[in-house]
Amino acid sequence: MVDVYSPLSGSMLPLADVQDPVLSAGIVGWGCAVAPVEQRWHEVCAPVAGKLLKVHPHAFIVFTSAGIGILVHLGIDTIGLKGEGFDVLKNEGDHVEVGDTVVRWDSSVAIERGLSTSVSVIACDLPKDLIDLQVHNREEIARGDHLYSVITPGDSS
Repeated sequence: MVDVYSPLSGSMLPLADVQDPVLSAGIVGWGCAVAPVEQRWHEVCAPVAGKLLKVHPHAFIVFTSAGIGILVHLGIDTIGLKGEGFDVLKNEGDHVEVGDTVVRWDSSVAIERGLSTSVSVIACDLPKDLIDLQVHNREEIARGDHLYSVITPGDSS
């Protein structure tokens, strides 16, 4: 089992409520989202330990030792910001621990352009039945709090 932690503080959102049809439909994978608390800069951290497989200003993937990729996607349509408002602190190939800051994000840049700032945290390319989305029914979540667990083949349940 792989435990996934919140990359920033905010309010929990079901993935279905994310304003992107690809993410909300689970096409990329399953998980949930966090609507960040209102503040200018967010220290967005690794939700799991592993190797940074991909790093873009608006998104990154951490590949765990269990072979699971966890995508952290900052906002919706933020790729169009072309890096504005993002300060990338880690590189592809770097090893990260849970809680290591990967990106500093000024979400006010996205807000000024009318973009959603919800941050999706998705276990990539896994069937929905392998993800345990028991999130303790919390509306508010702090950076580093448990979000969900991914049940991997061979886990005893």
